[in-house]
This record gives sequence, C-alpha cells and structure tokens, in this order.
Amino acid sequence: MVRHSSTRARTAGKFGSMCKVSFVAIATFALVACQSQSQFQTPSDLLFAPTFSKTRQNLPYTRNTPYDCRTFTGSGWKGIASGTVYDFSDRYQTSQAGCFKTQQQCLAWLSAMRSFIDVPRFIRCNPHTA
Repeated sequence: MVRHSSTRARTAGKFGSMCKVSFVAIATFALVACQSQSQFQTPSDLLFAPTFSKTRQNLPYTRNTPYDCRTFTGSGWKGIASGTVYDFSDRYQTSQAGCFKTQQQCLAWLSAMRSFIDVPRFIRCNPHTA
C-alpha cells in the first residue's frame, strides 16, 4: 500500500506541473490576442487576414539588377516565369525573366516566383549565352 500511495503522489505532482505549463501557455496566448484587438475586430478578421500582399510591387523583379537579361554577358542560365497572380479580388498576369551565372541561382529565383504565382503558365531555367 505504501508503494501505491507514493505512485499517486508522483502522478499528482506531474499532473500539477502540466497544469501550470498549460495555464501559462493559455495566458500568454490570451495576452497576445488582447494586444492585437485594435487590429482585428472579429474572429473572421483574424481568420482571413492576409499573411503577405501579392501586389505587383512585391514581385521579385530582375529589371535594373545584375540579373537583368538586357545587361547580362557571358554564359549562364535564363529563368522564365509566367502565370496568374490572385491578390484577394485582384487578378493579374505576370511574366518575368532573369539571367543567372549558375543553375542554382536560377532555381532559387524560380522558387521565389512560385510563391507569388498562383496559376503558373510556365516556369523553367534554360542554358543561356548572351
């Protein structure tokens, strides 16, 4: 019987510490939610809040950068990305091209473009010589 009561005491101690951790987590979440109350008025505002804007100004442009194909010299890789972007009620077509020295740079740029383009028409890297 002594063993049984000491096991209960250990289990109750573990349960008490778990309750404390849970309470701290819930209190922290509640405080964060109260601080952002001025920004979000209803639960649907929080649920449907945009995580980032997909406007034309936020696309990864290569124009007037070292990756602009108009000024690229030598051999490398040409990345082309085209498709439709949806930004809530706005919908627009985009088409971008960039020239890169390595295939890894080209693929990294295409990966960034994939995060913006919702319906891709084509996305590819091809060997390129300027």
